Amino acid sequence: MYDTLIFGAGGLGRQVLDILQQAGHYRPVCFLDSNPALARTEIGGLPVRGGLEQLEPLRQAGLSRAIVAIGDNVTRVALAETLARLGFELVSAIHPLASRARSAEVGPHAIIGPRATICVHARLGPHVVMGAGAIAEHDNVLGCGVFLGPAVRLAGGVQVGDFARLEIGATVIPGRTIGAGAHVEAGTVVIRDVPPNRLAAGVPAVVAEHARSRFVAREAYR
Repeated sequence: MYDTLIFGAGGLGRQVLDILQQAGHYRPVCFLDSNPALARTEIGGLPVRGGLEQLEPLRQAGLSRAIVAIGDNVTRVALAETLARLGFELVSAIHPLASRARSAEVGPHAIIGPRATICVHARLGPHVVMGAGAIAEHDNVLGCGVFLGPAVRLAGGVQVGDFARLEIGATVIPGRTIGAGAHVEAGTVVIRDVPPNRLAAGVPAVVAEHARSRFVAREAYR
């Protein structure tokens, strides 16, 4: 097994710790987190070494693999790109109970939870998160930094733009498009396309003027 650091010591970080331990390909050795209150604490038996300032010392000490476990899509991707520039190899955390079709493509630095399903000819971009029980059906296309919460169900042919976020239990019918930076609330049923950077909620979904969320498209973040 290869020693690996986890950046992000919150709920997603603890899930990643469990996935890595169960998968057995990488050995988590420490957390990093930008919250100073967590520095020098211990979570799940691993020390929280500090924040960004610890990256270079750890790299110099020979730790060369990392995964970013932060729910904020833009922050997760930005930190991952920072780690890559510093020479870290970005690894994926894929639960052994996740199901992936042979024809499916999963981009680098993915987090895939237990009983998530990635069906035939689905394509997941880099830095994607799929929560427990989420389903990406046949021919789905997920862009960079997409977040699917637990039990999200995407029917066939759905496209999800970069940095979009779908909360727990959201459902999208076949062939629809979720625009970049869109935010689909928990339990929503999407029957029409959701434009970029919009908030969708309800059954069926009603689209608001703007996504009132920090999970926005990267262009808006810049």
